[in-house]
Amino acid sequence: MAERTSRVGCNLIGLEIKFRRNRQVSAIYRALRLIFPVILVGTLADFVNQTWLQRSGYYYQTLHVAKWAFQLHLLRQYLGLLSAGTLGLTAILMAFAVSFYLVAPATPLVRDRLMAGVIAIIALKSLNVNRQSVLSNHSVQWLSSNLGLSGILVGVLVGLLVGNGYRWLINHQDPEHEHLEQTVGVVGLWLVVLTGLGFIWVSTQTVSLNAALLTLARWPFQLPHSLGTLLGFGLLTGTCQWLGILGPIASVGGQSIEAAQNLAAVLNHSGWQVPHPITLHTVVDVYATSGGPGMVLALLLAIFLVRHNSAQRRMGWYCLVPTLGNFNAPLLMGLPVIFSPLLFTPFILAPLVCITLSWAALVLHWVPAVAYPLANGTPGILQAFLGTGGNWGALVLAVAELVISTAIYYPFVKWAGIAEEAVNHESKIS
Repeated sequence: MAERTSRVGCNLIGLEIKFRRNRQVSAIYRALRLIFPVILVGTLADFVNQTWLQRSGYYYQTLHVAKWAFQLHLLRQYLGLLSAGTLGLTAILMAFAVSFYLVAPATPLVRDRLMAGVIAIIALKSLNVNRQSVLSNHSVQWLSSNLGLSGILVGVLVGLLVGNGYRWLINHQDPEHEHLEQTVGVVGLWLVVLTGLGFIWVSTQTVSLNAALLTLARWPFQLPHSLGTLLGFGLLTGTCQWLGILGPIASVGGQSIEAAQNLAAVLNHSGWQVPHPITLHTVVDVYATSGGPGMVLALLLAIFLVRHNSAQRRMGWYCLVPTLGNFNAPLLMGLPVIFSPLLFTPFILAPLVCITLSWAALVLHWVPAVAYPLANGTPGILQAFLGTGGNWGALVLAVAELVISTAIYYPFVKWAGIAEEAVNHESKIS
């Protein structure tokens, strides 16, 4: 068994190393490392704002923050501005950094590298404009809602497009011509082409590119009740997160109504008979998202259990606080999990196992369904316990699923650390 596992591990490590040697992937990973501090600060600000300062926050309610904190309104405004100014620009930062790092090996001139990043930002903004403001010849209004964490994938794609194109033009420049003249020609050509692509999209589509991707991703799962549909939604959510579409996929239709009916049944009748025991909330949200989608809390525990990689543990400590509040963006981008073929398997498998176990426990009436609303930032391990009014069976199930998920993550985290060390050693030698 150990020999078989070792063979599988070696194959996955080799795949990860080969994947990360690719020029495109290397630029993406360098961009993720560059913006990680910005994402961490923004997420911490959002965590404190949502969980400590807002009335719907877990710590606001449990620690009675309103009784001892002062100037809550100003603090909410300040932290809201800080999180919006960091997390709200994630897609722009990724587009700039990916394009910059793709062009960097092709030219020693910082001006060309920066210009590639600037063009990527302009191209991304051209895909995120208010359609009516363009078609009606009014002042163009830019859309900012698609430039945050949910827009990482679009930012990466734009950065790859611009970076590779700019790199190709640099490699085909005539060394005898004036450099400034060629730079103006390259920049002008790219701006005309990319703005034209943005105009075509705005003219023919009613939503932004990122909104179109989100709409396409969520349309098959409107009212998940069966195990197959719940697993499908879990697979969809995990895949989107792995691709860089962070945040909730959608507010699935009918879920708020069902949650209200479940709560009303518990409050108005004796016992714990709810009309909708199997919903997205009672299965996926409560049991399969500890630490955020992907059972990231289990990933964090696996990182601390793998002792040989100090860089991984250091990243784990950086991301500990937001992960405990189910804010998973720093860990997904800092490790990174995003775009990692090695970590894709446990990132998808762990939630699917939790969904299956939770569904079975609810169907067999081993645990009651969650009926009470949960505050923002409720620690993932306590969600089932608090949502069922203190049922110990629900807590045991949540703990068991966390242990199982940690066991699933452990070998992959170990192999990812080995691959990371190998890639870093190669880069130091080169």
